[in-house]
Amino acid sequence: MPTEDDEVLAREMLQIGRRALRFEEYVLRRAWGVYYAVWALFFSVLFIIPSVIGLVAPSLTDSPYPYFLGYGVAGGLAGWATYLNFEKVYRTIRLRRALFGGTQARRSLKIGGWILIGVSNFLLFLVPYYLLGFKGLSVGYLGLLYVGVWIYTALRRTFTDFPLEGVLAIASFASSCLLSIYSILEGDYLITETSWLLTMLVWVFCAFYALYHAPEMLVYDDE
Repeated sequence: MPTEDDEVLAREMLQIGRRALRFEEYVLRRAWGVYYAVWALFFSVLFIIPSVIGLVAPSLTDSPYPYFLGYGVAGGLAGWATYLNFEKVYRTIRLRRALFGGTQARRSLKIGGWILIGVSNFLLFLVPYYLLGFKGLSVGYLGLLYVGVWIYTALRRTFTDFPLEGVLAIASFASSCLLSIYSILEGDYLITETSWLLTMLVWVFCAFYALYHAPEMLVYDDE
């Protein structure tokens, strides 16, 4: 039969476990807030690159390759910032678990995996364009839909309650991918620009919302 001391110890251990979980959700929600901000900035750069090419090299505005280069560099920098952001978070979690006990956090991807994903995304646009022309870009947007699946899976594994900003980010991103496919196939490119502009604004909101509400994860309910 468990004694009163055993029950007290069990309650204390349960409280410690809950607090550890809340702390991890706090740092991870902040990391996701930074993630949304980084990629919102990337979306905004997509609108700037054509103007930059027009100013720097007007003779190349009719060639698609400067655009691929610009988008590729911007995407690579955003991907690198994403890697550094989450790597810092997982180092914090691993250190805390080493000090206070607990199973070490596992990284699903190392730097090589992130590079492979980035190169794959780039080729998803470049190769179909080279083979099929402008309409081949629809293949790239179709491939990008897996990003929404990745975000959903990562958030589901990370948080006890699925965050609102995650729903908005996934919905806006997937919608823009689908609308871009339709826009390219129909030749109405204004739809693509409008949809990604709205997605950028949604992700800016998601970033602020996640960062603002992250401290709420540290409110412990030990009753």
